[in-house]
Amino acid sequence: MKSLKEKALDKILLGLSLKLIPLISVGLLYPGYENSKSDDNLALALFILISFLVGYVIFVKGCFLYVKSKGYSSKWGWLGIFSLLILPIFFFLPSKRDKIYVESDNSENTSFEEVNIPEISLSVFIGIPLLISPLTFFLSKYLTESTLVKQSINIILWLVYAIALLAKMKELKFDINQIIGHNNPINLKSTLVITVMRFAFNISLSSLMLYQLSFIFPKYVEYFINDRSYTNLLEMVLWCFLAMFFAPLIEEFFFRGVVMQKWVLKWGIKTGVIASSLFFALYHFRYDIIPLFVSGLIYSILYFKNNNLISPIISHFFYNTLVAIFNGIDFFFTPETERNAFVSVEVYQNYIQGLLSQRIFLIAVSAPFVIYFIYKNFPRNNAIIPYYANSAKIHETS
Repeated sequence: MKSLKEKALDKILLGLSLKLIPLISVGLLYPGYENSKSDDNLALALFILISFLVGYVIFVKGCFLYVKSKGYSSKWGWLGIFSLLILPIFFFLPSKRDKIYVESDNSENTSFEEVNIPEISLSVFIGIPLLISPLTFFLSKYLTESTLVKQSINIILWLVYAIALLAKMKELKFDINQIIGHNNPINLKSTLVITVMRFAFNISLSSLMLYQLSFIFPKYVEYFINDRSYTNLLEMVLWCFLAMFFAPLIEEFFFRGVVMQKWVLKWGIKTGVIASSLFFALYHFRYDIIPLFVSGLIYSILYFKNNNLISPIISHFFYNTLVAIFNGIDFFFTPETERNAFVSVEVYQNYIQGLLSQRIFLIAVSAPFVIYFIYKNFPRNNAIIPYYANSAKIHETS
């Protein structure tokens, strides 16, 4: 039976989905409605409005329950009318209800039982950006000419993400050493080989997916290919630092160290690994869901195989390093006028058409390795999650 907090978070998530998903979808797909009749536009606008209002009501109801679950008067839930702006305050509000941790042989189970993935996800990845939004606004408004603005904001965000996650794990009585398992050996050669094969598979499949998407949603693809991560050397260095260090460390700690293990305990090995990998893919909010999902599966397998979080971190780091190297080569060997030029979807399609045979060849070569690795190494149904395996090993040696 669901707790009051779980029911509250279900309503909050449902409310946010009804409010935001239609708006985001139309924002991405709106070019397809440019030539539609006015009656169609009116019907679409009416649907969005109804969905938004229904979502708003459900969201506020969820806030009532959430505040109550923390031991406060449910009347404070009316602050939910401020929607996303109130989420940080609600989620970081200290609970008045005392948490009781039973000291027993199964005390470790209490930590995972207390983990609530929707709560952590909303508080960390939505609440924190909103909390620092005034700083983001200030930097964007008054320092628009600075090349450091965008990456500085990202660095601040990632640092706060790390601090918040570590603080939450400490609050829930987790042993960070048992999550990491750094004393366990790693098969570095196997890790690097599968990373190279996955890189060839993911990059090629992503390219084909974006190419096909360019015929369906050309405006979205045009926006995506012209949204450059950096425009000069300093921005490139900062972007590489974020991609190669911050992302592997924090994402692996959260998605594999916390989410995957929580869901494996809740739903079983197969469902937990697949669900956490899908969550990892959806979190990036990009078109390349399948390659990201495959990456999530491989990171999970590496973690189970070695009982060492450093293994998927190394794979993630090496993969992002390869991406950074190829992007850097393109940056340095492309004239500045061409780098900054607008690329139309037609130009992009003509360029990719000359590379289709190469992409298909790379997929044909790499896919069997990737599929075999996942099939051969997927954790068995009776596998012990790394946290408990590391705990048992520590107790044996102590």
